[in-house]
Amino acid sequence: MEKHKFNFQTRLGPSLGTSVRDWMKVILSNGSLALRYYPRVFFINAVSALGIPFRLYERMKFNDKVDTTKITTPPIFILGHWRSGTTHLHNVMCQDTQFGFVTMLQAMFPKSFMSNNVFRHLLDVFLPKKRPMDNMEMSFNKPQEEEMALGNLFPYSFYNGFYFPQRMMEYFFKYIRFKNTSIKVLEQWKKVYYYLIKKATLNMNGRQLILKNPANTARIKLLLELFPNAKFIHIYRNPYIVYASMRNFYRKTIEGFMLQSVKEKQIESNIFNLYKQLMTSYFKEKRMIPHGNLIELKFEDFEENTMNELNRIYSELDISGFERSKNKMALYLNTLKNYKKNSYNLTHEITNSIKRKWDFTIKKWDYDIPVELQLV
Repeated sequence: MEKHKFNFQTRLGPSLGTSVRDWMKVILSNGSLALRYYPRVFFINAVSALGIPFRLYERMKFNDKVDTTKITTPPIFILGHWRSGTTHLHNVMCQDTQFGFVTMLQAMFPKSFMSNNVFRHLLDVFLPKKRPMDNMEMSFNKPQEEEMALGNLFPYSFYNGFYFPQRMMEYFFKYIRFKNTSIKVLEQWKKVYYYLIKKATLNMNGRQLILKNPANTARIKLLLELFPNAKFIHIYRNPYIVYASMRNFYRKTIEGFMLQSVKEKQIESNIFNLYKQLMTSYFKEKRMIPHGNLIELKFEDFEENTMNELNRIYSELDISGFERSKNKMALYLNTLKNYKKNSYNLTHEITNSIKRKWDFTIKKWDYDIPVELQLV
């Protein structure tokens, strides 16, 4: 049954396909671990070791092809804080076959996904059909955010901070904002990220990529250095729901693969601080985006009038193909008609904290406590 499946991605984290060397860099740079977490570390080491011949083979067979791949049209970046509707928007827009994307398989095994069918068939047995935090469908062929791929390519990904929640904000500043980080690491990050995009482009036969990565919401300046003419879609959601959904995300996903104990107050602090820093950075850097290359939309509007909002995205960003793809998008949306969203409850104390700490977005976007949120 589904509930008994061992979920590799959400129980062992975003570094399942990394190299042993990079994984040990992550572990050793974060200090000692409690004995009870060692099985998780050893398992990832074992999977990484098994992947060595596949990574070597892929490097020999495909690296020259990746190097010569041209990105003729810059990517479209979907931005937004985690749990703000980025996945839903990404899945809908990827129904348009003119777009390519980073697949779940590439995100998990970016160094070997083009030639490694062994892990794919093995893990397909264990991968659950739905994500545990929101019941969205999962598949190795479905779109996935490339931050996971970065965590499997080298040690400088924000998502490695999920293993060490006591240091999560440190990871944010080092690998999203690149503060207190050497120029060498920053340049390596750019090089690896560009390589990842080129490899995804090759895998998608040269199609323009549409990429969803919440971490990129605070990397606009950096993305524009790599892709000056890139287009951006920012989707935002009621902050009260975002908080409740993030707490659910911690309980059902991150707590399953973290490698250090963490107190409830630390998790609460991470959620509040990460949101504030991410959104503050976004508001500052979005001004750098050339006129006509950014559109902002409200999740609640997108949910209620999806096709109208999609039409607006294509129109305002000057993207062709909406009329050609709208029927396929509508068919996909029809498959979600029985989808049930999670319900949440929050204490009055927490809602007061949200109102006080996130008032800069609550006021800007004119939100209030939603009626579906139960207060306890």
